[in-house]
Amino acid sequence: MAILLDINDDAILIRGDSLLEVKENKRFKFTLKKFNAKEVDSGYQITFNKHEKINKLRDIEHVLEKFGLITEYSQEIKNEYDSYFQEVDNFETFKDDAFNIRNNKFQENPELIDKFRKFTNSLATNLINRKLYDYQTLASFHLAFSQNACNFSVPGAGKTSIVYGAYSYLKSLPEQDPKHVNKILIVGPLSSFAPWENEFEECFGYSASSTRLSGDNGITKSGKVEHLNSSDPNEITLIHFQSLKNLKEDLIYFLKNNKTMLVVDEAHYIKNSTGLWGETIVEIAKEAKSRVALTGTPAPNGYNDIYNLFKFIYPFKYKDILKIHLSQLEQLSRNAVGEVDRMRVLELIDNIKPFFIRIKKNDLNLPDSIDIKVSVKMDSSQRYIYEFIEQKFINDINSTDADIKATLNKAKLIRLRQASTNPAMLLRPIFENLEHGISYEEDPNFGLTRAFSDKIEDFEILNLIKDYQSSKIPNKFTKVKEIVEEEIIKKREKVIIWTIFINNAEKLHDYLLRNNIKSRLLIGSISQEEKEKTIKDFNNPDNDDFSVVIANPFTVAESISLHKGCHNAIYFERDYNAAYYLQSRDRIHRVGLSSDTTTRYFFILSDDSVDEIIDEKIDIKVQRMLEMIDADIPLFDRLDDIDESDIINALLEKYAEKS
Repeated sequence: MAILLDINDDAILIRGDSLLEVKENKRFKFTLKKFNAKEVDSGYQITFNKHEKINKLRDIEHVLEKFGLITEYSQEIKNEYDSYFQEVDNFETFKDDAFNIRNNKFQENPELIDKFRKFTNSLATNLINRKLYDYQTLASFHLAFSQNACNFSVPGAGKTSIVYGAYSYLKSLPEQDPKHVNKILIVGPLSSFAPWENEFEECFGYSASSTRLSGDNGITKSGKVEHLNSSDPNEITLIHFQSLKNLKEDLIYFLKNNKTMLVVDEAHYIKNSTGLWGETIVEIAKEAKSRVALTGTPAPNGYNDIYNLFKFIYPFKYKDILKIHLSQLEQLSRNAVGEVDRMRVLELIDNIKPFFIRIKKNDLNLPDSIDIKVSVKMDSSQRYIYEFIEQKFINDINSTDADIKATLNKAKLIRLRQASTNPAMLLRPIFENLEHGISYEEDPNFGLTRAFSDKIEDFEILNLIKDYQSSKIPNKFTKVKEIVEEEIIKKREKVIIWTIFINNAEKLHDYLLRNNIKSRLLIGSISQEEKEKTIKDFNNPDNDDFSVVIANPFTVAESISLHKGCHNAIYFERDYNAAYYLQSRDRIHRVGLSSDTTTRYFFILSDDSVDEIIDEKIDIKVQRMLEMIDADIPLFDRLDDIDESDIINALLEKYAEKS
């Protein structure tokens, strides 16, 4: 007699007299144990959840076949298979349609044309304060049609408006429609919260009811739980990645009981499939009606970074979509140089194309921007200090132990950059000046936890540095003041000044104030509430309380738009991270600018210093990065963005020329 496979609402049943032949087989019993099989009078019962039903059924069939058992199917099992294969066929059709929408090639499909017409009519009715550009409309339609999708568009492409366009359409569907949603849960950095809330009002013409589960000191843990378990929660819920784990079960309950679009903003933060954030978001995503992943850098470190993004948007189908294992993606990231590997990368991108859209920089058709290099001559004291440190740096490079050479050279390079801008910073430990922290090892002469001057025995240099702190104003400061007065205030414009060193941001803020120029800070020590107020006021063309913002790119590199009120940026000093630099440029050069707007970037460079070398080398890196950005899946690790060896080599060459 054959084995009969049957099924009910939540379990697969294995029945038949033939089971007696293998029931005492240790290997058979061990195999069934892996399925958590429960022995019942008629055989075995194996429970499942609705998403793993077919896969578990196939695994059981394979086991029975392996032990030589002939399998027969109940009518219920046959019906399940018929339904499954129909679903597979439907999904293939869906993929083709999503692909054609993505590539704007659906004009010969009457059904899709009709859906697009309904979608654009919905936008006109519901998105009353925002008219999307054509490429944004297409991306929004693709998301609304797909319901689960990634948007890998470059910063400044309007991803928030695109999502709200899709949300407005899905919300407008009848409540009984399986695609209908009426809540939106946004997971992202704290800096993204205000833009999501503000953009909602700008798109829909009214303020949404929203609850922040992170970054709001006024909401307790019980308040968060109460919101997620409410029978009628606010329309928008915002939460930081760090809060996911502690509220996991309540978030699952929320998604089970509300028709919710789940959005992960800056989704590269969940790229680690075994990390806490990545694992948690995939678990809660299983209960969402719609899933959206937003990031301009989908694969910053390797093709494996996209694995969890697709596991998030399709928790039960991602393997069928990717058609490649995680280990193979990691291998491709390391070795995608041969013809076979390159073909596999192209095949991977083709597999995922129906499920993502990428608006590239060239698609934005942004108005002009200009770069203005401003050379500043050091005063005699600063020049003397700078050349002393430069000589010490050069002499130490070749004498440093090889095992710690790279990390110590970075610390020394920071000291040289400080001397080129404001020698007073040499009196303070490095770590006090860095927003993002640094993990270099301690160095006796250029250490992180002590001042540069602590180990210097040259009293003339020490006195010069101390004199700078007490009585000198570096020429970079006075040049910035001149530019602000002549190019900003006189023209009734606004400017953002980018600094790397926090002490410089604070000193520049005080210096401008002493010269009757009001400014506000956007650095890590400023509260989230203050940052949001500063950004709101700065973007308001009618607010003339201040015209200058001094910011650090590590604090406001993501999720913030400043282009509505500002078309000028001054780079007081620059880090060697090309990605952060490009993101800082995009804060004021993005979609929404009028065609006659010219965005200006001023670069303040100390003459004959490391500033000029960084400027030259970072421009080369930026050009390489811009070429990568044009790719469907840009792989930024090919840029080696944190390697500063070319700066050090250039310093050695320049020093040799002077000697």
